[in-house]
Amino acid sequence: MEPPRKEVAVRNLLVGAGAYYLSWWVAYPLEFGFGKLTEGITYTGNFAGAVLMPIVTSLPVALIAAVVGASVVWLVHSETPLRWAIFPAALYAFYASIGHHWARPPMLIDRVAQVVTPILLALSCLGGAIVAARKRAAPRSAQITPD
Repeated sequence: MEPPRKEVAVRNLLVGAGAYYLSWWVAYPLEFGFGKLTEGITYTGNFAGAVLMPIVTSLPVALIAAVVGASVVWLVHSETPLRWAIFPAALYAFYASIGHHWARPPMLIDRVAQVVTPILLALSCLGGAIVAARKRAAPRSAQITPD
């Protein structure tokens, strides 16, 4: 007997939220170690400071976000599991975009730097989900059916 659609939807949302929450248990130590490896790197110029620095500093979390997207695709109960990876991707984008404080009024380049990390995290989560969805669908399409 198939469970009701509401229960499946709630379960899938909880899988996405739980994967997002558990990812931070891994991401914080990984960020700490990565920060020790990249200590002393300076970023000069507008492009390097506004685009490259947020990418490099959020690289460990982006890696974990890709794993979260893939795990959501593998764990949800749905015919279209890729749609359920949008929820943790939205969580990554939302929580990475809040908490910026400025000592002076921010300029456009400051806003660009503020937007790079949420976009990177959301895209890496969705990228991991797309790869997992393709891997999940590959064995089904490769099955040989007798004539």
